[in-house]
Amino acid sequence: MVDSDFVPTITESRILILLVIILVIFRAISLYLQKQANNVASALTKNVTIIVLGDIGRSPRMQYHALSFAQNGWTVDLVGYDGSEPLISITNNPNINIHYLSHPWQLPDKLSKLLFLVYAPIKVYAQLLLLYWILFAKINRPNCILVQNPPSIPTLMIAQFVCWARQTNLIIDWHNFGFTILGMRLGHNSRIVKIAKWYEKLYGARAHAHLTVTAAMHRELMYKWEVQGAISTLYDRPQSHFKQLDLEEIHEFLTKFNLEEIISKQSIGFDFLPSSSATSTLLTTKPSPTAPAKYRSDRPALIVSSTSWTADEDFSILLKAAKRYDQATDKLSQKFPKLVFIITGKGPLKDMYEQEISKLSLKNVRIVTAWLPAEDYPLILGCADLGISLHKSSSGMDLPMKVVDMFGCGLPVSHLTRPSIGELVQHNKNGLIFNNEEELARQLTELFTDYPANASKIKSMRKHVNEFQKERWDANWNRVVLP
Repeated sequence: MVDSDFVPTITESRILILLVIILVIFRAISLYLQKQANNVASALTKNVTIIVLGDIGRSPRMQYHALSFAQNGWTVDLVGYDGSEPLISITNNPNINIHYLSHPWQLPDKLSKLLFLVYAPIKVYAQLLLLYWILFAKINRPNCILVQNPPSIPTLMIAQFVCWARQTNLIIDWHNFGFTILGMRLGHNSRIVKIAKWYEKLYGARAHAHLTVTAAMHRELMYKWEVQGAISTLYDRPQSHFKQLDLEEIHEFLTKFNLEEIISKQSIGFDFLPSSSATSTLLTTKPSPTAPAKYRSDRPALIVSSTSWTADEDFSILLKAAKRYDQATDKLSQKFPKLVFIITGKGPLKDMYEQEISKLSLKNVRIVTAWLPAEDYPLILGCADLGISLHKSSSGMDLPMKVVDMFGCGLPVSHLTRPSIGELVQHNKNGLIFNNEEELARQLTELFTDYPANASKIKSMRKHVNEFQKERWDANWNRVVLP
């Protein structure tokens, strides 16, 4: 028991104070040495922090960055939101640590538009606090920070401050410009959009280095933004697991995937397609386990499109083109296959378009939507006859990753015209460019006349797509980014 009446003498008080001071000094020295040890370990292991202010699982390019760093001996801290499952190669990699941000409070879509000027700053402030907590408290000092842009607000400001405070370098991976995306929502003459552009230039131009997805974006940053630091164009390239499937692989995948069930659930008149059995799928047949798989003579043509179901993709073009194809093939004397469109992806406008699809009454065409796991997506591309992309660009300077994935699977692509698309899709070589639904319908009719007996055009385009496949992501990344 301690005597409650105990009162230390002046000498004893001095001794106690001295002991407290010594303990504080020792604690400070201990923390300093621990920090120095962490910094030494950090310097030896090469750390990189990758920031994706979005769903990590739906950010393939940033996942590929993480894998490339890890394969080159770096420890990777991947920061972003959960939602879709990341690649298995990401989650199973011991050199990659995923730090999920808590989702900001969401308002209903209509209410968020109505209260945008109030809701947006609150959302940004919440993101700011969460990012600061992770970047300062939960990860070791990185050798560099790689940021996906957009979104620009508040990511670029936070990343610049963290790099200054932790004495490290910032690299920005420019997928597009954030202010142009905001302009699609608020109008390009909006004062808010002009402020967003000023902000993006202020914090984006002062990075240590810049990666762009197109040469057009490279020129924009160099000549109009006057950025500091080196600029390199890193074209998207598919990973090695994206490939065209052979007949055995197509049969095996479609046996598991059961495309017929998806179509029958979403469309009326499923009997317009060839019936499947235990030995056949919608596209292939295999009479016995030892017999080779082969295409069915009555198979439909399989066309794939992927989307995030946002305003920058007008899927009414595809629906109108499908209707024109259906009407044209009913009148023409040549033979045409049935067409099955599979549209993959998630997004805010999906329900609206699904309602429009359900109202279509087509004899020779079926359009279905599906969400595929990351591992199945390249497999459905590897089965398809044609890819379609309706991606418009808010800036005219980005390129859609979906086309890169399709090319990786040997799939020719028909793409809606837009600036910079010629850096990826070359008309009448590895794909086709169209301006509207009439041109898309005409391309479908020309490609699939007497198909698959007459597949010369698609085979020719596949040969040019194979040229694109020669350099994959890893070799491209090691050549452009690693130095």
